[in-house]
Formats: sequence, C-alpha cells, structure tokens
Amino acid sequence: MVQGAIAPFPGRERANCLLQKHLTGSVVLTQEGFAAKVAQCEHHLRSYCACRGSDAVPASVLELGTGWFPIVPVGLALAGAERVITIDVTSLLDVPRTRRVLELYASALQSGGLTGLGRKLRPERVDALIRAARTGQARDPRALLGPLGVDVRIGDVRSSGLPAGSIDLFVSNNTLEHIAPRVLAQITSEFRRLAAPGAVMDQFVDMSDHYAHFDAAISEFNYMRYSDRMWRVFNNRLQWQNRLRASDYRRIIEQAGFDLVSEERAQGSIEELRRLELAPRFRGYADDDLLVLRCWFTGVAGGSRASAGKGAAELGA
Repeated sequence: MVQGAIAPFPGRERANCLLQKHLTGSVVLTQEGFAAKVAQCEHHLRSYCACRGSDAVPASVLELGTGWFPIVPVGLALAGAERVITIDVTSLLDVPRTRRVLELYASALQSGGLTGLGRKLRPERVDALIRAARTGQARDPRALLGPLGVDVRIGDVRSSGLPAGSIDLFVSNNTLEHIAPRVLAQITSEFRRLAAPGAVMDQFVDMSDHYAHFDAAISEFNYMRYSDRMWRVFNNRLQWQNRLRASDYRRIIEQAGFDLVSEERAQGSIEELRRLELAPRFRGYADDDLLVLRCWFTGVAGGSRASAGKGAAELGA
C-alpha cells in the first residue's frame, strides 16, 4: 500500500529506497547477499564456457538491470571480460552502495574467496578495485566502476545504440519478471540483433510472488489467485510483476531467435499450489509450469547450435 501510494510521485525511487532499507531490509547488503550475487556471476561464466565448449571469457557482456548493487558486472570484469555494459531504466546506484560492493570484493580477494570467478583474475582490475574501494573523493558510481571496465548506462535497452553483433554474453538476475511481455519480447529481439556469433544468454528469473519474500502469511504462489483486473490494484509501479510462467519466457526467448539449451528449475509444493483457487488466466497452464518459482534460462543465438552442443549436455538440458 505504501509503495502504491508513493509510486505516482517524483522522488519515488528515493522514497522507496528508504522504505526498503528500514522496512524490508532489501537494500542492506549483507555478506550473505553479496555471496549469493557472486554465485550468480559464477553461474553466468560457467554457462558461457559450457555453451562455447571452452574456458574462454566473454569479451563483451551486457547486463540488463543494474539494480542497487553492481556485484555481477564487477565480478564479470574481474574475471576478464574486456567490457561489461550494465543498463537500467532507473538510476539506483549511489556512491556508498557501490563502495560497499567494492569493499566486499576487496575483502574476498584478500581471503581468496573468489576462486569461482576464474583461475586467474585480471591483476590490473584487481588493483583498480582495491584503489577504488579506498577512494573517498568519488561523487559518482561511474567514477568508481569505469576503471574496472564497467560501463554504467541509464536508459531503455531497446534503443541501446550498440553495434549489431557486438555482445558475447547477455545476463540478468531478478529482472525479467518486472518487465511487461510486449516489452520483454522487444528487448530479447534487440539482444538477438546485438548477439555476436555464438553469443550466450544466461538469465535468472524469480517467478514467485515477491510480496511473499517479506510476508510469511502468504505463499509464493499467492498472486495467482487474482484476476488481471484485481492484480492491477496490488501491482504497483515500484514492485511491478508480470506473473509470466516458465513456458511464457521460453516462448519469448525462442521467438526472438535464441535456442534454449538449459532450464534449471526450482519448484514449489504441489500441495501448496492446490490450496489456491487459481484465477482464470492460470488455469490453462500445466501444474509443472505453475510450480516453477525460480529458473535459469540459458541459450545461444540461433544458428549457433553446433557450438552449443557440448554446452547443452554439460548444462543438463
């Protein structure tokens, strides 16, 4: 209700940040939260290597949805990606949160806790990160991230302006579920235009009801109870959820010209699902589709299936 009340007004992102910080705690970066995001970064790298059938590092990466903490783009840059572009429609980064990320990376580097990012991190990037973590003068997150090879952009990725065939790896984490289906189809089509030969897409999608993340009284299937008309009452601009299922994402990805080689699914309880009276829009889905709460979608640009054959087997597709 509070998010819905502040969503129409200027300054809503700042107000939402305060709300999330003091009510839900979701913009407080803990050691555990940092480690979880680093693990997602490691997944992106493993998927790329498996799909390409080598231990090569992508030269260019495009991340959709920078969010509050640039953990994934920094990790990819440390691991050797020459250029990491991270783009978001809203500017959520600030200097204190960015420095917090760099400080946690610096600590992990000192303790040897980043082995999953590769056998040999780029030494010049490591040095730049340690210097940036100690910097007290930066006024812009871009000034902290630029020397690491991370290009922060604000805007609509559908109008990226990037050259065709220029991206080797596309990634996102907890982002696609917040995008309308029509827009998501357009974004994925733009990814296909940008895809270099053999390009890989590795996307993590949380298909659960996000309100259940901080309200134990409801299940992660809860939002399937509501008709589209009723859901619009709850589905505020700051926490907008598309309620797509795994088969919907699969169709959008494949129609854009990517060949899916893997879906790694985490499912909920069938008993819990059956306690709900589903809204009409969900009654045509198979139970196995409705049960998926989180999923990794990994694919290669169409026409590159031969290079992905080994990767599909390794990923368990």
